[in-house]
Amino acid sequence: MSRKTTSNLSRLENNTLLLAQKNFGKEILANFVDINTLSMHNIVDLIDSIGDAFTKSSLPKNMHRYYGNRTSHYEGVNTIGQYYPINIQQIQPHDYSYKPFGDKVLDFDPNTGEFITYPISEWRNKSRYNSGNTKSELLNFVPMGLELEIVYRGKGKQCDDCFYEDDSEGNSPESFCETDYCYSDEDFDLSKAQKEMFKFLAQLNLSFGAIGTKSNAVWICKSDSTVDLEFVSMPMTIRAFKAGFIIAKQKFNSFEKIAKYAKAYYGPCGGHIHIDKDSFTNTYQYYAFLSMHYDNPEFIAGMAQRSVGSDNQWAYLYKPDDFARVVKYKLNSNSRQAVNVTTNTVELRYFRSNLKVDRILKNFELVQSMFTFTSAMTYQDIAKFKNNTLKYYLLFIRANRYNYPNLFNYLTIRNWIKKEKLINTNLFPVIKGAFYEDNNIYNYQEHREMQENEQAVARLMEMLLDDNGGNE
Repeated sequence: MSRKTTSNLSRLENNTLLLAQKNFGKEILANFVDINTLSMHNIVDLIDSIGDAFTKSSLPKNMHRYYGNRTSHYEGVNTIGQYYPINIQQIQPHDYSYKPFGDKVLDFDPNTGEFITYPISEWRNKSRYNSGNTKSELLNFVPMGLELEIVYRGKGKQCDDCFYEDDSEGNSPESFCETDYCYSDEDFDLSKAQKEMFKFLAQLNLSFGAIGTKSNAVWICKSDSTVDLEFVSMPMTIRAFKAGFIIAKQKFNSFEKIAKYAKAYYGPCGGHIHIDKDSFTNTYQYYAFLSMHYDNPEFIAGMAQRSVGSDNQWAYLYKPDDFARVVKYKLNSNSRQAVNVTTNTVELRYFRSNLKVDRILKNFELVQSMFTFTSAMTYQDIAKFKNNTLKYYLLFIRANRYNYPNLFNYLTIRNWIKKEKLINTNLFPVIKGAFYEDNNIYNYQEHREMQENEQAVARLMEMLLDDNGGNE
């Protein structure tokens, strides 16, 4: 072994040890980054920079409405960039009409451990040989933006039962108690809650690599007439969302802390995902992607964690009579429903909002997996072989479970996929009584080539030979 190789191994070991001490062990890192010398060096720098910026309140521009420097609000306290320091600054949401994003996409490169911004034009010309495509691998990841809606917990503290119920699957808002006791506590401090909302927004931006007063925000806060606040991301790939959310969870425990002041899995709150419409350059893929929604309303409602039916506006799916024409010309939707096609985006409005990271990641994995599943479909695949059906999609998820672990676990728990063990991502508490695979995300990364070439293919072939897709 050469001296250079020994030196690289030593640096890799030192950096992985440092990261483990910062709550980023190998089992955690394997969920979003490849473990190599360069990536670990960059991740160490990133985590240190995030911590330093948070301590100094060195935050990106335009996260929320900027009224100018006004030290009269807090005597003796000066602004840092556009804001007062964290724990002093209250949230000041932008108007709902404020839309600064759209021309750039944030990606995270797992090989180098870096957040990188690309022009959205990279995705709108799907020629892998075109000079406009900087990295052909980007075409595998559809640009997505998130609108995460929340409401304050109210001027009265909820009782313990309601506090935990409103973020648990299967409980409708109507099931919560409405006793005087539940809403009689006068200790709720709106000013404190608004400071915590700003802190949460700051942590999101830092965790996604927007560091320093000269950088631009990648997350903003807006007002919304139906809820209290809406946190909106710039378009990102699923790789960026995974990296940023996991960093926010491990570094700040952001979502669990903010849940003390806000509700998301509640009533009208949605977690809307916008997809860049022009990224669908293959008409058959676009047809298959949309038909996967319209033809499987119960499945979509289950993934949305909402009820089915025309009385539920967020999960109501109405397939246009002239569907083929709508797809061919990418026509806009006539009304706002679960899938709302606009001039620039396909808005998936059906997801219920959530402050559980595994549920948010599950939603992104659903959209990305549908995009990947339909990406190579032809007219024959759709018209003759009916490959754009739920049966084949579930087979696809089973064969690619380590690419979509949160989605796979959710589908298995809800019995959409049967006779399978769960995957332990080492990010979230294990489910009591559930069975988990001996393998995990870190082991999978170590043996990725073998896993992909042997196990995934073997699973797929076995299930294809089963008339029921292995689900019964």
